[in-house]
Amino acid sequence: MSTAELKYTLFKVIDVINDSTTLKEIYSFVSKKADADFWDNLSEEQKLEIETTLKNLDAGMGIPNEKVMSQYKGKYL
Repeated sequence: MSTAELKYTLFKVIDVINDSTTLKEIYSFVSKKADADFWDNLSEEQKLEIETTLKNLDAGMGIPNEKVMSQYKGKYL
């Protein structure tokens, strides 16, 4: 089922619900998923890697995006 089909089917299911309690529960579930912070879903190893990378960037040890992109232009892009 495509994303568009899934959205439409979900809309049809929700559209026939008239119970406000059920609708509030559905809304609460969906809004929590939409507001979820990706950070909370990362492993400790992934978090450490990101923090280390950010510290390295702050220390000037990064590679400019233009340089990285020029290396791959034509190969993958």
